[in-house]
Amino acid sequence: MFEYGAADKMFGGPLRERFDLVSLDPRGTGGSQALDCGPVLDPGQVVFPKSPREYEEMKRNSRARGERCLTRHGDLVRNVDTVSVARDMDVFRAALGEQRLNYLGVSYGTFLGATYAQLFPHRIRTMVLDGPVDHASGSARFLREEAAAMEGEFNGFVAWCAEDTACALHGEDVGAVYDRVVARADRTPIPAPGEKIGAVNGDWIRMALPEQLLRLRLIEDVTGVNAWVKLSERLAAADRHNDASGLVQGGGYVGNPDSAYAVVSCLDFPPQFTGYADAAARLDRARKVAPRTGAAAEAWVMSASCADWPVKATNPWQPTVVRGAPPILIAANTHDPATPLPGARRLAGQIADSRLLVTDVNGHVSYFNSACARERETEYLISTKLPAQLTCRG
Repeated sequence: MFEYGAADKMFGGPLRERFDLVSLDPRGTGGSQALDCGPVLDPGQVVFPKSPREYEEMKRNSRARGERCLTRHGDLVRNVDTVSVARDMDVFRAALGEQRLNYLGVSYGTFLGATYAQLFPHRIRTMVLDGPVDHASGSARFLREEAAAMEGEFNGFVAWCAEDTACALHGEDVGAVYDRVVARADRTPIPAPGEKIGAVNGDWIRMALPEQLLRLRLIEDVTGVNAWVKLSERLAAADRHNDASGLVQGGGYVGNPDSAYAVVSCLDFPPQFTGYADAAARLDRARKVAPRTGAAAEAWVMSASCADWPVKATNPWQPTVVRGAPPILIAANTHDPATPLPGARRLAGQIADSRLLVTDVNGHVSYFNSACARERETEYLISTKLPAQLTCRG
């Protein structure tokens, strides 16, 4: 996930003095026979269907990607679910000669860690699950909660722009700028000079938002790139200069060739649509809790990409019940737009003797956004003692 130099800065000090920091490439990534199946969502495809015809088109795109992946990689596509990777992780542990693991998992890594704890509870010394995924949420509730959190985070971005002159849109109505850019792109795609996609439509801008809005302050400190500053500059360029190339460079999921992300999502987080009416109802509920950003959330990326995946989900939505493990520390932010706090609370109820550390801060993952959370997580990993104080402010 990180180059060595960056990891040295982010996980330095006491952690590096006490532990050797090791990781592995999960199935389908990096050196573990990386999957190469094309983009998560194809540029120009229907992302938010407005009719039964568009819903069927979204499904056809999903199936075509899956069939392409099966043709290229065969049975690997059926066997990259998180349970399989958790079993790999125990082989990894044994190869290191360790009887028990000390594990720090963030974002998706929390699901991998919780799954490992479920399968191998006695192979854990300490475990931190930070920015946790609740596998019991189900696709509809995950979208509703994530959409509401994403809208709240966008409102936080707007408030920051009003206060900080580092925002390229300082002094403007930032919400109105976003609305204007998206509406214009809906009518006529905005040029993206120098980029393969050529032009950016409204759905691209919507689906770029989940990545571009995420704050990871510790990584920002290491790289010198402030996510909200960059987002304000990209929106300003699109609004003032009719140039959306920054929105392409910012990532997003449309056109992003992260094949492992898509395949694992379809095996672990299937949308379980019952038809167009179900999909439309989910989109409508997202718009009600998030009037501006709607279903521009990772949960919908997963659902749209996996709408008609040709491989049956091998590890579908279900609780991750853990018994017999030592006390596990779960950490979550009050304003995390990717893994909202309600899911963390539910996961804590599924893991016996766990504790939930709640940090009042914007951004995804407490470790990356709060010195207080980093300190408490580090102390626990070293001592095995859960924090006495389970709240942090900033």
